[in-house]
Amino acid sequence: MDHGLDPEKRVIAESCRLAKEFKIDLAATNDVHYIHQNEAMAHDALICIGTGAKLEEPNRLRYHGDQYYLKSAEEMNHLFREIPDAIRNTVLIANRCNIEFDFKKLYLPQFRPPEGKTQEQYLRELCQEQLKARMGGAIPEDYQKRLEMETTLIAKMGYVSYFLIVWDFIRFSKDKGIPVGPGRGSAAGSLVSYALHITDIDPLKNHLYFERFLNPERISMPDIDIDFCYERRDEVIDYVKRKYGTDKVAQIITFGTMKAKAVIRDVGRVAGLSYGEADTIAKLIPNELNITIDQAIEKEPALKEQIAKDSRIAKLIETAKALEGLSRHASVHAAGVVISDVPLTDRVPLFKAEDQICTQFAMKDLEKIGLLKMDFLGLKTLTVINQAVKIIRKMHDVALDIHNLPEDDPETYEMLARGDAFGVFQLESSGMRDLLKKMKPSKFDHLVALLALYRPGPLGSGMVDNFVERMHDPKLIKYDHPGLEPSLKETYGVILYQEQVMRIVSDLAGFTLAQADSLRRAIGKKIPEVMAKEKKAFIDGAMKRGVKEKVAEKIWDQIDYFSGYGFNKSHSTAYAAVSYQTAYLKAHYPVEFMTALLTSEMGNTDKVVQYIDASKKMGIEVLPPSVNESFKEFTCVGKNIRFGLAAIKNVGATAIESVIASRTQNGSFKNFFEFVQRVDLRVCNRKVLESMIKCGAFDEWKLHRSQLMAMLDTAIEMGSNLQKDRNRGQMSFFESGGEGGAFHDENAAIPDIPEWPEGQRLAFERELLGFYVSSHPLSKYAKILKNYASATSDTLSDFNHQAEVTMGGVVDQLKEILTKKGDKMAFVTLQDLLGSCEVIVFQNVYKEVSNLIQKDRLIFVRGKIDARDDTPKILADEIVPLGEVPRRFTKLVAISLKTAGLVPDTLKEVRRILMKHKGAVPVYISLMDPKGRRTVLDSGENLKVETSDALFEELEHLLGENSVKIRS
Repeated sequence: MDHGLDPEKRVIAESCRLAKEFKIDLAATNDVHYIHQNEAMAHDALICIGTGAKLEEPNRLRYHGDQYYLKSAEEMNHLFREIPDAIRNTVLIANRCNIEFDFKKLYLPQFRPPEGKTQEQYLRELCQEQLKARMGGAIPEDYQKRLEMETTLIAKMGYVSYFLIVWDFIRFSKDKGIPVGPGRGSAAGSLVSYALHITDIDPLKNHLYFERFLNPERISMPDIDIDFCYERRDEVIDYVKRKYGTDKVAQIITFGTMKAKAVIRDVGRVAGLSYGEADTIAKLIPNELNITIDQAIEKEPALKEQIAKDSRIAKLIETAKALEGLSRHASVHAAGVVISDVPLTDRVPLFKAEDQICTQFAMKDLEKIGLLKMDFLGLKTLTVINQAVKIIRKMHDVALDIHNLPEDDPETYEMLARGDAFGVFQLESSGMRDLLKKMKPSKFDHLVALLALYRPGPLGSGMVDNFVERMHDPKLIKYDHPGLEPSLKETYGVILYQEQVMRIVSDLAGFTLAQADSLRRAIGKKIPEVMAKEKKAFIDGAMKRGVKEKVAEKIWDQIDYFSGYGFNKSHSTAYAAVSYQTAYLKAHYPVEFMTALLTSEMGNTDKVVQYIDASKKMGIEVLPPSVNESFKEFTCVGKNIRFGLAAIKNVGATAIESVIASRTQNGSFKNFFEFVQRVDLRVCNRKVLESMIKCGAFDEWKLHRSQLMAMLDTAIEMGSNLQKDRNRGQMSFFESGGEGGAFHDENAAIPDIPEWPEGQRLAFERELLGFYVSSHPLSKYAKILKNYASATSDTLSDFNHQAEVTMGGVVDQLKEILTKKGDKMAFVTLQDLLGSCEVIVFQNVYKEVSNLIQKDRLIFVRGKIDARDDTPKILADEIVPLGEVPRRFTKLVAISLKTAGLVPDTLKEVRRILMKHKGAVPVYISLMDPKGRRTVLDSGENLKVETSDALFEELEHLLGENSVKIRS
């Protein structure tokens, strides 16, 4: 060790030496406890963790006999003998580090009201004024009573300043035109929040309770989370910093932990395993939320087998289990912001990450020490809504008030009842669209219920089936006691919301709503002693009010059972409002809505492909870019949508500005030569022009793209010479003779050459836009894919691991590798009409089909799903040319019905359609429950049909897309 180094560098050098000796890759790992120090020290800490040494003193390790020991005081004094003050200073610093937290005290920032008014006076004045405006005049008595209760309670609990702070930055946002969500979470149950425009949900109208948000019997910090336009969220955070001081506002740290898959990959890398080996083991961990390595070993026999037969894997798993759950890295929380009453350095340690000042305490720790944290969330849907409203104003001169739409709009509900919800907030998944068709919502309450129902608990418990059946057949609705009807009428007798539990125990057992909320929380925690106490209180209270003991016990059992699935109605109502807004826009302004939606997803190729396909189904054509019609982003052009110039690869912002500026100042471009002579060729260079030609941006002049490419050099030379002359002053603006100062030769020679083949033209579009626009290689095979493919790129995640699927598409990318035995195998990126997925072709299949798998070839794959990783893949068993599919695969018709919300009449209608198309091809009918388990209704012996487009159209109209397939 070099004693010429200063103490800190000595520690780093020793850490590096130990890391090297222990074969730790210093670039590969990290530990958050030392994130603010040199990275090498962080890795030293990791060694401590792996060896059981004390984490607090990583610089005091001594290595001897394959073990690490802490150095003694004598050894440390000897090491620092030239600078003994360094040892003494450690004691001095330790003695100065003494802090005690008061976990009962809150440190809320103070809002300054107008001079001469207290905070409480100002809050009450604001609530009265703004609620009157909301009500259109006088405040109804029940609203006034509720407002008085809430403001009194808020003042008593000491949260007046909190509400004023939130009101203030939301007021700023709305004044600046920054879209704000209608609310989220339990805050939507507050009338004060509604009055102050913190939320846009009327809690009395929607039967929401303040006590679900703030419970006087359970003092806890209020928690108002707000959604903002994701593009302008930072403007709100900057305003808060300016208002309360940059030293009092910061974002919040979050720690990434070593979870099962990640820690196996990390340890595998450090231990010297190849990436492939570690990745194979990591993929054996099931894709379940927060699953541990121990749980994975119990669930996955293949993992247990690998541990048993390979000592290296056993050691890998042993080490990974020791590190599992530890913090791996630190980053900035996506939404969390903390606001303090004094400089944050007086309350909490800070650190800098991603150019942001953040707290070193995580969100829950900040709450424990009494600091105010809020979530400033960025919601892309708000940006889409805002953009759509702007387009509507521009296209139709209509100032649409998105917050005051008619709630009973028939066109909107008819669209949703058809399952036409692609792009609609929270409703666009295939499962949700299927449930929409079964439920057929006709009012806002149905949407609120839908968002609460579509969760694993209700889907798996049969609650969804009960709800849909009772909704369509009121005779099935029964109440065990008349007192339940006021609470459960809106959900057809099903306990769906947490607020319903609160109202039931209040109405039947006389609980206050505060007591009812405490009971709700107690039931959720399932603590036996607390449950027994609450059950007795409920039954005793109900009996005092005339409810029979057996009935009270039955109702309690229902509350106990359904409470595990109960959802926060306040949150569901607020998000249903956003769902309705997007649905209304799609139903009434489909072109404008889809334009905004496409613009919001410009960086997500798969999403854009899906939305282009959805637009086509709506009768909206998505046109290639155009130099005369396109702007930077997607643009409405009549009843169609035009690609934005920013979507073209190699076309930068300055080139786009040049095109738009010339067009704005001097009108549309007349022809290709004029375009080249008018735009700034310093930014619109040859590469830019070539890219525009290849993707079709000049197609409106009815020239082949091949002709434009042949003319390009001549056009650039003419344009360049003209611009040089103009810059030298040889041509003035008025002397040029051409419109806007440009000389153009409309009669310039156009070469008489044929257009590029369609395949080449489409390949260029794909290369430069990321999509096929003018056509698609798969378009002519759309019916084959619809009838024979059981999966598409966007439905692969719906299948279980090892499920057999078929899928067709275009070979987009091909990577060929050699196995350890020297055999060839391939990784194929297969693109269909909705996106892309990876297909793995092992050597036994690849040697048979390698000639088929070439870039841009159309193929059909039969294989099994590999769902062990986050993104599902297909392991190919068979690959054939797409055109040969009907001849080789027509053996039976498979109909798959989802049980959630399925009614008997649907089955009768399916049978009627099948009988109408009798033939020789067997029909296989199966039911799939929410967990993916299938039950066979008919194996094909009793029903046989003649396949035809008419048959498939009738069945899909009844059952939805992808419900009918032809199988081999």
